[in-house]
Order: sequence, then C-alpha cells, then structure tokens
Amino acid sequence: MLEMLRNGDLPLAPTVLALQLCLCLGINLLVAYKYQYSKAVAVLVAFVPFINIYATCVYIALAIFHSRKAKNTGNPS
Repeated sequence: MLEMLRNGDLPLAPTVLALQLCLCLGINLLVAYKYQYSKAVAVLVAFVPFINIYATCVYIALAIFHSRKAKNTGNPS
C-alpha cells in the first residue's frame, strides 16, 4: 500500500480520509461500548473530519461566489 502511495497509483487524500474514518470510528465505538455511551453519537463524531472538509469547501465556494458577484456589480464603462 505504501508503494502504491509513493508511485501515485493510490491518491493520498482519499486514502488518508478513509484510514482516519476507520481509526476514529473504531476508537469511538470501543469507548462507547466500554463506557455504555450512545453508539449513534460515536458514529456521528467519527464523521467530524468529513464535516470540517465539507464546511471548508462551502466557505471557499461562498467566498469565490461573493468575490465574483462584487466584480460583476461594478459600473460598466
């Protein structure tokens, strides 16, 4: 797997996100099972990195949209 990452056969970002999800999900479910916490909350919290990435993309898209909108509302000469 490391060789595939070095060669570029396997994209880095999706691989790291998938590994991060598996690791977070495993740890969260282990803690939830051991201490009798809600397993639904443990699964939702494991998706926090994906929520952060989605929020960042939306924020960047809104910034681009508003900057283009400001340029288009100028006085045409």
